Amino acid sequence: MTLPADPQNPAPEPHAEHQLSDAGEVVEPHEPLEVPAPKRTRRRWLKITAYSLLAAGGLAGSTWGWQFFATERITTAYREVIASSEELADVSLHRGAALDKARASVGSMAAFTESPRPDYLAESTATALADAQVNLKAKSEKYMHTEFERPQASPTTADLWPWTVIGDLQDKDELTHQNIANTKTRAAELKVLGNAQEPFEKSASAVYGELAAHAQEALTASPSATFESRLTLQHVMKLGDAGVTSSRFGGEGLVQLVEAIDGVQAAHAAGEAAKQDPAYPVRAQIEEYARSIARGVPLDFEWHEQVSGLGAGWYSGTAMYRETDGGWATIDLNFTVQEGWTAGDVDAKAVVTHEVGHAQVVRPECRPLFEGPAFNRDDEMWATAWTIGLGFDVMGAGIEAYGRPSDEQIAVAAQCR
Repeated sequence: MTLPADPQNPAPEPHAEHQLSDAGEVVEPHEPLEVPAPKRTRRRWLKITAYSLLAAGGLAGSTWGWQFFATERITTAYREVIASSEELADVSLHRGAALDKARASVGSMAAFTESPRPDYLAESTATALADAQVNLKAKSEKYMHTEFERPQASPTTADLWPWTVIGDLQDKDELTHQNIANTKTRAAELKVLGNAQEPFEKSASAVYGELAAHAQEALTASPSATFESRLTLQHVMKLGDAGVTSSRFGGEGLVQLVEAIDGVQAAHAAGEAAKQDPAYPVRAQIEEYARSIARGVPLDFEWHEQVSGLGAGWYSGTAMYRETDGGWATIDLNFTVQEGWTAGDVDAKAVVTHEVGHAQVVRPECRPLFEGPAFNRDDEMWATAWTIGLGFDVMGAGIEAYGRPSDEQIAVAAQCR
């Protein structure tokens, strides 16, 4: 049941200069929030209801009509408390999430904004992100987390005496009024945080856009870069594409992106410099041979005077294979291998073949053979058997270091072609 407004006793208009916080402190007004205004319970309604209840109580006493009237008013007031509480709970939840996001964004991005700006990132783009970060930090530091506590309200009263009912309605009206005021305050704060978060995310995306564009250029312009450096850059870009300000990327991700771009460019420069080494023509022949028998497994190469502590007088090599990203490997050879290759020593070629054999276990068709009962993931016996299967039944195939595999093992490894 609703009552007409009292034109002789209008409700006071809300004061525009300040409002009360949850703790009862005066706080400055916030930007207006374009959300539906919560339904207000006017004080004048309470006064009229009180008079009506008193009159009804005097006329009806404890009759059924009085009980129905009082119960209906209590139920309506209770529903208004619950509805306003739900609105307050919802805006409190979103405000808390926005505050957490803002603080996490500011903290994460510091890793990038406090780092030197790379030359390939425009100063204006970097400055826009730094300014947006400062603004978001200032806005988020103004607020504290406020847990929502649902007000204690009962859908009934202890009795239906008029004065008991009036007191109960006054309490419920006060709860509703407090909920509405707190909802407006927290909704305004939510809007302030959102207005600061939006330019921050846009500026972070702009920074990532420029860096990602340069990364693509670096990949195209760096044919001599290692497979590993290129793969690292591609991994970072994949994370960035999924969300620049996400918890998995953020400022640390932008720093890693810059490092990965620089890594590709440095690897390319090193590759170009290696071509000036007098030994490069022989090394290029060895690397080309290795790739020709690798069955498509990507290979990176390193050359050192000593490998596994062995240098002059020894052929020595290692292979580190990875089963991720489709499988790839890094092969390290000592300088003696290139000398033996030049001299036409078959053992030098067998050593190179042996290291490529290690990398074959990343291939889907070869992994079951390597993991099966013939080898049980014995890396060295596998690589030796695979090398012998290619016709290098010599000491450099691995026989001298690890012994000769069985005929069964040689036959099983030979299936990996």
